[in-house]
Amino acid sequence: MDELAQLLAPKFDNRLRSHIKNIDLSSISRIPASRIQETALPNIGSIELVSSDAFATSYDELYKSNFHGGERERSDLIVTRLQDDANGLREHLAPYRIIGIRDPAGHVAGGAQFSVLFLEDGRHAVPYLQYIYVRPENRRQDLSELMHTLTLAVAMADAAKRGGGSENIIVPFTLFETEPPVHGANDDKRATAAERTKIHSKSGSVALMLRRPVDNRILSTHVQPGLETGEPPLTYVWALRANPAVALELHDDQMGKAVVAAYYQSLRDEGFPEENIALAERMVEARYRGSEFCLMPLGYVTKEMYVNIDGTP
Repeated sequence: MDELAQLLAPKFDNRLRSHIKNIDLSSISRIPASRIQETALPNIGSIELVSSDAFATSYDELYKSNFHGGERERSDLIVTRLQDDANGLREHLAPYRIIGIRDPAGHVAGGAQFSVLFLEDGRHAVPYLQYIYVRPENRRQDLSELMHTLTLAVAMADAAKRGGGSENIIVPFTLFETEPPVHGANDDKRATAAERTKIHSKSGSVALMLRRPVDNRILSTHVQPGLETGEPPLTYVWALRANPAVALELHDDQMGKAVVAAYYQSLRDEGFPEENIALAERMVEARYRGSEFCLMPLGYVTKEMYVNIDGTP
């Protein structure tokens, strides 16, 4: 057992301990075990794979306090998904997981909610991190960093299980949505987005974008369908956070398209409104025309790259 796994093992619940027992945590962590021991460990009572009951009774309140409006999925859908997973009803769907951290008193300190997307090439799996949140009094304690590491670990374990126990399915990065540093209707919101971008950039995260060679224009690859019937789509930016054990590179356009396609397929599998998903797909496919995928620093994203970009020349 590697150093970080040895340090954290006494904090894991049985499900999490069993699920990631073959994963080398030190190799996929951006920060060393010595720092985790100093900053995070004193504030952790337990780390768990969250059950439907635990989410409904303990995590839901913190989740709702951190996300609002069209960006937040209904809690009852999350509970049902976790119940179905526990009952073996999701074997052919993207695994859905929640990593949860409780403080020494048993109160919720943070959570990370994600699906593990298997790409159509059969060689890659990508955790799609939908929500990550930390209680205000537990910020700056590396809990977010730790949850990012465990998200990778769980996804790698799921990939190994899907691959029959082999390591043939690679988990190269975590996929997540973010607001660009220029996003927000007022100075406070823009400052928050800018600070979040700095944090993501320090982690090595980059934006997944499209470049049109004819004029070098850069466009966002992201369109989130409305999560409820009648809700409009949202465009932010897709970000990739590298697995520290794997070089971050976009092999070709097909891999970029496969990531986006897997995202929309997962939404279909989860039963989100088909008309909303189809609209979002059409918008992205229109951006594909004459464009190629590229990676760029998150701090370089400007408003012109993601605001009112559909139907413009």
